[in-house]
Amino acid sequence: MDMISSLPDDLIVTHIVSFLSAKAAACLMCTSKKWANLLTVLRSAAYVGCYSFEPRLKNFADELASARDAIHRLRRFSLKLGSLDFAQYSTVSDCLRDAFKCGVFDLELDVNFEGDFIDYSLPSEIFTCKSVVKMKLGSGFVIDIIPSNALLPALKTLLLDSVRFDGIGGCAFTRLLSACPVLEELVIDGFNCELWNWSHTVSSQILRRLTIRRAYSEDEDYHQEYEFERISFDTPSLAYLEYDDYIHEEFPVVNLDSLVEATLNFSLMTASDETDPTNLFKGLENVQILRLDTVDTMQVFEAGIDTATVFENMSHLYMPTEADVCWDGLKVFVTKSPNLKTLTIEALHYTYDSDEKAVCECLEDYSFLLTCPVEILKITQFDGYVGEMVQVKHVLEKLQCLVLLEVHVQATSDEKKLQILDDLSMLPRVSSKCKVEVKFGYTN
Repeated sequence: MDMISSLPDDLIVTHIVSFLSAKAAACLMCTSKKWANLLTVLRSAAYVGCYSFEPRLKNFADELASARDAIHRLRRFSLKLGSLDFAQYSTVSDCLRDAFKCGVFDLELDVNFEGDFIDYSLPSEIFTCKSVVKMKLGSGFVIDIIPSNALLPALKTLLLDSVRFDGIGGCAFTRLLSACPVLEELVIDGFNCELWNWSHTVSSQILRRLTIRRAYSEDEDYHQEYEFERISFDTPSLAYLEYDDYIHEEFPVVNLDSLVEATLNFSLMTASDETDPTNLFKGLENVQILRLDTVDTMQVFEAGIDTATVFENMSHLYMPTEADVCWDGLKVFVTKSPNLKTLTIEALHYTYDSDEKAVCECLEDYSFLLTCPVEILKITQFDGYVGEMVQVKHVLEKLQCLVLLEVHVQATSDEKKLQILDDLSMLPRVSSKCKVEVKFGYTN
């Protein structure tokens, strides 16, 4: 028997077991019967309720406290409430503290705060928990105070849902990121940074994945009342970015040197003649997989067509095209991506009028495709109209490296399906290796 195991049980419990994480406790349970008898690892503790004053919330809190006193370890803690009454603030905070003392690994707090007056403050222990690896906080409350000793040494994934930062004497958002020395993934849902008191900078030297999804408002007065200030990204280790926001006039700093994959969605609601995506272009220069989610996003990049960088590493591109929207944005990326292999678009650009064979000036007879290295072209919205067939013919006559044309067709009758399949198969193509594959049903 080792020296530690020979110690009295009460000494082991007080000075060793009480400080173990759930993962470490689970490992020790397998080492000997003595350790297994001294602790228990709980798989999860979860509470879902509509109102915080429900008696069963208090029962849940008491059970959690008992688990803590019994030196249990907790893998996952989840507390979801439809609303939180002032009288239950302490109950919720006590639940969180007990979860921390149980060495929780995965923590989720989802409380629906309604109204503008929110005075619930998270317990300071939430920012000094040594065991938590994944944390989700939401929704609607304010984080304004980050203690000076804040440190989350094991936290790798942080999810924030409709959380507002309102730091006094410093940027609470920046201080929170600084307290997470091994953070790999940050997700911000319900992003409304115009209501934050912050530095307007997302900065982390170690972050690998970043997701920001804007909380949009349809209230016109809202857009007049608040100023949507520019945002900087200083995230040199970031490999994945999903960014959904209003477009800004400029992006002062866009440090994305390690970026591999990005999904962008911009609203033009705040765009102006001064909008300049130049720095954003530069920040994306190393990206390999790029997805633009809306036509608005594609049009944002048209403004930077003259200053666009060369995307040397771009191999996969998804563009949200529509029949009546010009392809200037698409041309920017196609002509600036010398190693592009897979191109996915939605609808072809054509007219519905009698001149079905006309080609829009923005396409320049598709001459920009002559040097395009694309091997796989996917069209996700196709109805088989004559105008569409004409445009596909132009494309097939230009893409010399094309190996596969994948067309997703929305057709109801078998006769229509067969007609479209035959028409596409008969189209001439410049690449002798090109095969046409038809799939029925639209896809995204």
